Amino acid sequence: MNKRLFFFRIFFLFSFYLFISCKGKSHVSLPEGIVSPDTMAEILVDVHILQAAAQLGYTMNPEDTNSAMAYQSLWKKHNLTEKRYRENMHFYSDHLKLLDSVYEKVQGKLNQRKAELMGPKAGPVKKP
Repeated sequence: MNKRLFFFRIFFLFSFYLFISCKGKSHVSLPEGIVSPDTMAEILVDVHILQAAAQLGYTMNPEDTNSAMAYQSLWKKHNLTEKRYRENMHFYSDHLKLLDSVYEKVQGKLNQRKAELMGPKAGPVKKP
C-alpha cells in the first residue's frame, strides 16, 4: 500500500507541474508600451513593404528622399518611435509563439494586398 500511495503522490505532483507549466505559456500579458498583436502585424506589414520598396529602389511616399525619412514617416503613421518599435520587436522576439501568430497575420495581410494589386485574374485564353 505504501508504494501505491507514493506512486499516486508522484503522479499528482507531476500532473500538477505539467498543468501549471502549460497554463503559464498559453497566455502572455502585454506590458505597458507593447502594442497588441493586431497592431504589431499592421506595423510589420508596412515595415516589410518599406524594406521591399527600398531594395527595389522605390519609395512609399515621393516626399521621402531617403530611408531614414521613410521610416520616420512610418513611425509617425503608427504613433511610434524607433526606440518603441525596437522594444516591441524585442518583446515579441522573446515570445516566439506570439511572434509566430503575428507573422501569420502579416503573411495574410501581404497576400491580401498582393491579390488587390493583381486584380481579378483573367480567365483562360480561348483559341480561335
